[in-house]
Amino acid sequence: MRVSEAVRTGWVPAALLAVAAAAGVLAYQTPPEAVAAFALYVALGLAVPGMLWVRWARGPGHLAEDLALGLVTGYAIEIAAYLVARAIGLPLLVLVWPGVTLGAFLLLPSLRRHWHAASVRAPLGWSWALAALLMFIVWTSAATFFARHPLSGTYVPYVDMPYHLALIAELRWHVPPEVPYVAGLPLAYHWFFYAEAAATSWATGVDPVTLLYRLSVLPMLVAFVLLTAAAARRITGAWWSGPVAAAIAVLGTVATPYATVSGSVFDAQTLQATWISPTNAFGLAMFGGLLLVVVDIVSASGPLARRKLALACVLVLGASGAKATLLPLLIAGLLALVVVHGIRTRGAHRPALALLLISGIGAAAALVLVYRGTGGGLEVGLQSLRLMPVARWVGAVTAHGTAAVVLPLVALALALVLWSFLWAGALPLLARPVRTAATPALVLLAGVCVAALAALVAFRYPGLSQLYYARSAAGAFAVLSVAGIASLRPERVAPRTLAVAVAIGAGAGALVVVIVTSAGHGLLRPLSEGSLTRVVLGMLAPVGLLLAAVAAVAVAVRGWGARDPRVAAAAPLLVIAMAMGFSAPPVVRLLTAPLSAGPLAGAAISADGVSAARWLRDHSQPDDLVATNLHCLPVPNAGATCDARNFWVSAYAERRVLVEGWAYTTKAVTAALAAGNPDLVAVPFWDQQRLALNDRAFTAPDAAVVRDLRARYGVSWLFADTSTADAAALARVASLRFQSGNFAVYQLP
Repeated sequence: MRVSEAVRTGWVPAALLAVAAAAGVLAYQTPPEAVAAFALYVALGLAVPGMLWVRWARGPGHLAEDLALGLVTGYAIEIAAYLVARAIGLPLLVLVWPGVTLGAFLLLPSLRRHWHAASVRAPLGWSWALAALLMFIVWTSAATFFARHPLSGTYVPYVDMPYHLALIAELRWHVPPEVPYVAGLPLAYHWFFYAEAAATSWATGVDPVTLLYRLSVLPMLVAFVLLTAAAARRITGAWWSGPVAAAIAVLGTVATPYATVSGSVFDAQTLQATWISPTNAFGLAMFGGLLLVVVDIVSASGPLARRKLALACVLVLGASGAKATLLPLLIAGLLALVVVHGIRTRGAHRPALALLLISGIGAAAALVLVYRGTGGGLEVGLQSLRLMPVARWVGAVTAHGTAAVVLPLVALALALVLWSFLWAGALPLLARPVRTAATPALVLLAGVCVAALAALVAFRYPGLSQLYYARSAAGAFAVLSVAGIASLRPERVAPRTLAVAVAIGAGAGALVVVIVTSAGHGLLRPLSEGSLTRVVLGMLAPVGLLLAAVAAVAVAVRGWGARDPRVAAAAPLLVIAMAMGFSAPPVVRLLTAPLSAGPLAGAAISADGVSAARWLRDHSQPDDLVATNLHCLPVPNAGATCDARNFWVSAYAERRVLVEGWAYTTKAVTAALAAGNPDLVAVPFWDQQRLALNDRAFTAPDAAVVRDLRARYGVSWLFADTSTADAAALARVASLRFQSGNFAVYQLP
């Protein structure tokens, strides 16, 4: 390919993105051979084989779209293949499916044509815009998460990272999985990301820590951005809509007009959760691919394409255990399409019904096999609204009587306005309800978005996990918003006029928020310092001023537009840009300052402890059971309270532990909810007899205790923090096999 041709087709921005990503991970201790092995596997073990099946099912499209959809298809097939391979004890059999796929599509004439390059070529601006957005994501990942999570040495990780690592370790050695840090409990969680990382670790030889802290999430984010852009172009027919939708999906956040409350309402911003919640990144990628295929199916005329339906089945399989929020949102969107189509035509939308059946079966199977019939601590009511930042600040959580109902409802009204970055672009669709209802893809996306917001305000999960309904729908919100903007036909407006209108609108929105925030000191008061009426007025006043500003600008622009056709053409976009501009200040902070990786609650993980755990991994069998005296995070001023989120022993040793921490288990969540305890990480362990015997093996070890521990529970090893254990007595009843600093490994006789 000539240089000019490479530049024109977008290979240069793609190559620069690859170089930037490689440089970003290599700059933070990542071994070059790990980067090379991972890149090779993602390309030839996932994306390309998946792309070939995608083209077989739906025909060729744009190359970036085919590869991104191929990647998520590859993830889904890889997980299914790995679960079988791991269950029979031959995990490397996961490499069979890409090998067979590549061979079949090379050797069989009927399949060989799917290697041919797609005929659709993206404009150069499309490629550069998406490459720039992805380079920004890589930069923020490196500047924040990578910098704070070294691959070696003593470090303080985000509190949940050892939990994620422990689950990858569990899936490396066991299928079906159990909770690795409390032996004997089935794992009821969306664990497909961990299965994917485990499969990749076996296929590449890359350590799970390197995958979790550096590599696995990056291609998932690339896929999410490209698939969101592809869905926007598919619905609008305009290339410009792709980068705009991707930017909204990645950067979308809430307006914050209160001087004393950070965040105002629950934020659907998804970029900040990508590394500290890798299941969120995996879910975004899987849902992006699934929505694109579903949009294809429901928008097509003529007979139902069985191959596309088969592809949808594969992606439903992958989504079912990728994130618990995904299939419920899809089902809601499909139900909305079925109902709206039935009302409009008095007939059935057969593709939507077929997809609804597939999604329902997938959700039911996941509920039984992945989530083990649990609801994850779901509560329905106003409690989620009471926990919104502005409502919680004024005292809604502890309010009684009328205030206990009024304050959460006011918070809901505020949230609907402050989420304007998500929905403002879709306003033109509401102005044309008949035309919108005639477009199946728009009805589907609207159903997904409405369901996401409804779940966010009506459901409450432990740890505010209801936020992931809105985060999972980030791509759907973005595509729907861009579809509304595209319905205004902005291409008919001169580019210069369009740019000026958008800049003025967004700038005006940002300026109004800054003014309202600065002038609003003292307006917001807690319920304990004023009457309910005064508190409600203080909550409503800043948002009322935002709405008044939009209304004033809309009236002014309409009057101006009556005299100037250029203003009339650009006026709707200016008003939408102003509403979305209310979120501009936090978006600017997102662009100009490193993202926070979240509060670093927890203690340092000692390099000595990691060395001891790695020795145990290398000198024990996968089914060996370990006991440890490490249970609680050393939280300052905690007193007798135990923060039971110590997971790093099972994470680095890759062995199941009799009792390490016990937070995040179904039993702990159930016990906390039953006791009315909002602190889910400080629940006492439910089997005190087991815990007492476990701890006596370290504080008062003797032959009888060790014998009982082995006979009753099958413990083979002791992993001791000798600073709180009787090391001399331990050495008399068990064999000291390894010691590093304060951490020692003993083998039971």
